[in-house]
Amino acid sequence: MKTPSDETTAVPAVDGKEEPEPNLAVPSAKKVSGKKTPKTVTKKLAPKKARKGVKKAARKKATKPAAKELKRREFPYQRVLKMWKAGKTLETIARATVRYKKNADDPLRSFRVSLTRFHKGVLLDGRLVVLPYRVTKSSVNMSRKAGKRASA
Repeated sequence: MKTPSDETTAVPAVDGKEEPEPNLAVPSAKKVSGKKTPKTVTKKLAPKKARKGVKKAARKKATKPAAKELKRREFPYQRVLKMWKAGKTLETIARATVRYKKNADDPLRSFRVSLTRFHKGVLLDGRLVVLPYRVTKSSVNMSRKAGKRASA
């Protein structure tokens, strides 16, 4: 007796040719580089944030009671020029213009810095006023040269 498992049925092709197998996951012949080319992406600019310093300053003003603001005192160029021409000493002029700091390591430092600016020239009443040196021009040039050498 024949059972269905013993029988093999073969279905012939219509043209007598075998059916081709479908192409499944066959790699193409193109060579692909390992690196991918980056895509150009246009970034949208984020809105600018307020600076933190401004916020901190606003916060400090809100928390502290209103204090009197300290203003920079103007340097009395006219008075210094008058005393300088009279031959007064640096200390005398500094004390008279309240620029002498007796508890500091160098009490005349801030005054000397102001004099340096004054030697270069300052605009007073629309005209350039230069504080003259009390030494010869050659001494000034030599001291300038020595200072540049020391700082280099």
